[in-house]
Amino acid sequence: MAIRFQCPACAQPIEVDEGWANRAVACPYCRKTVTAPGESTLGDLAAIPMATPISPVGAGAPYPPPAYAPRSNPLAVVAAVLTGVTIGMLLVSGVIFDRHALEFAELEREFRELGGDTSPINAMMEYARKHGNRFPPWLMTFSFLNLGAVVTCLTGLICGLLALRRRARRAWALLSVIACGGIAAWVGLGLVFGGR
Repeated sequence: MAIRFQCPACAQPIEVDEGWANRAVACPYCRKTVTAPGESTLGDLAAIPMATPISPVGAGAPYPPPAYAPRSNPLAVVAAVLTGVTIGMLLVSGVIFDRHALEFAELEREFRELGGDTSPINAMMEYARKHGNRFPPWLMTFSFLNLGAVVTCLTGLICGLLALRRRARRAWALLSVIACGGIAAWVGLGLVFGGR
């Protein structure tokens, strides 16, 4: 004998086998997990769909997870982590720049004098030759942090854009796209207008 009842989530009539009384089942309409009552609460209705049991009766193997279960979005997590790493690298880079602002200004002046009309790379190579093929350690750290921030920012932006296609953790992906896109735009504008 079947137990007929109304789904508390969507109010549709459903039925389960008698062995599923007072147990969790999935509504065939809204796919919500509901508890079947101990006895029928609806009269005889024609063609009521059967609810899907959540756990098996007896000692059998469990049913596979339902197809409607939310899926994870690992790309959104990766994008959020990369965004955080990018922001952290830029903050540390900013602290290094603030502590060595006068040295940086002197370094730029020396690069201009050494390079003249040549490219900045040639000026840097000439500086390195003049100082025993070395750059100051703070400058190397500053450069590696900025280069790493560019790589993690672009990777986070790409991962965030790809993660937007899934519904799970879409807010994380959107925040990552906004943050990484803003950082990329800020760096790009700095490169375009910084040299003028």
